[in-house]
Amino acid sequence: MSNNLKYNYSRTESKSRLRIAFIITFIFLIVEVLGGIFTNSLALLSDAGHMLTDVLAIGLSLFSMRLSEKPRTPEKTYGFYRAEILAAFINGATLVLIAIFIVYEAYERLGNLPEIKSIEMLFIAIAGLTANGFSGFILSRSKEDSLNVKGAYLHVLGDILGSIGAISAGLIMYFTRWFYADIIVSLLICCLIAYSSIRLLKETINILMEGTPAGINFKDVEKALLSIPVVESIHDLHIWTIASGKYILTGHLILNCEYTEEHINSTLKKAEQILEKDFRITHSTLQVETKECEQGENGII
Repeated sequence: MSNNLKYNYSRTESKSRLRIAFIITFIFLIVEVLGGIFTNSLALLSDAGHMLTDVLAIGLSLFSMRLSEKPRTPEKTYGFYRAEILAAFINGATLVLIAIFIVYEAYERLGNLPEIKSIEMLFIAIAGLTANGFSGFILSRSKEDSLNVKGAYLHVLGDILGSIGAISAGLIMYFTRWFYADIIVSLLICCLIAYSSIRLLKETINILMEGTPAGINFKDVEKALLSIPVVESIHDLHIWTIASGKYILTGHLILNCEYTEEHINSTLKKAEQILEKDFRITHSTLQVETKECEQGENGII
């Protein structure tokens, strides 16, 4: 299967998994909101708030993937692939806002700690963990193919951790009546959410800044191209990402004095094969330049 076919197949799979995760998350968002209000649990309400952004994030991811499939135009010569990256960036930013909200709510509760219905909270948290675990499993199989899916996956992973924390807090409060456990677990969830969001933001910012893709070593690419016969040096080499798994490369190859006319086409073909096979770079634009060499009676010397 060619890289382009693999890319299209992975996008179809990613959309299908996102749809399933969206339906499951939306249903249990309603359950956790009602459960959090009924039990007075900050951990459940925090997890419900995170689930709300999950619904928005996954919906945004689906919308952006659909948008990115639109054909390119004279104004958008690369098409709308970057819509996926923008969605992933927004997902990361909303995770940061959620973490801030959880810290604020925990601080507010320190002075006015409510009694929490721990046994009811436990049942709701267990149901949420089951739903989030299923959604996370579905998305985990496509998270390496798309930053967009990875952003949604990290949201769901935060919910899984939130549900585990809520279960732990519920057990502590049920057996000890120590209601501060709810606040402590909420803050631990907050730290995990913040860690995940910072990682996602770093990846998306690197793409938006047209940095070298995380899975590609610039020096290795340069070395591989220099290994081609008659290629003496390279300049203006640039590698960046348009969308998840869709890498772009441009550069100038300088041929040494031993080249012939046949070398030019064979060099370009060899370079494209190396880039696609070893680095998964399927879109490359290379310009061949030649040195000024002295001419002898029999041609180049």
